[in-house]
Amino acid sequence: MPHRPCSDGKLPPPTIVEASGVLEALGPMPAAALAAMVDYGLSDAEIARYYALAPEVVTTLRTYWRIDAPR
Repeated sequence: MPHRPCSDGKLPPPTIVEASGVLEALGPMPAAALAAMVDYGLSDAEIARYYALAPEVVTTLRTYWRIDAPR
């Protein structure tokens, strides 16, 4: 997978502490966990609430990992 920046320039990049907290919240397979929640039909806001993250973080990760938004 080619490298892509985590930020679109609108938000500052996360610190290492913030990034490790996000990965810790999502577990050992963060992309798979996020994809599963999207497959369940949950919105970014619902996923964020479940994992105690900011909705913008969920949206950024979903975009970065190329996980389509629920319809």
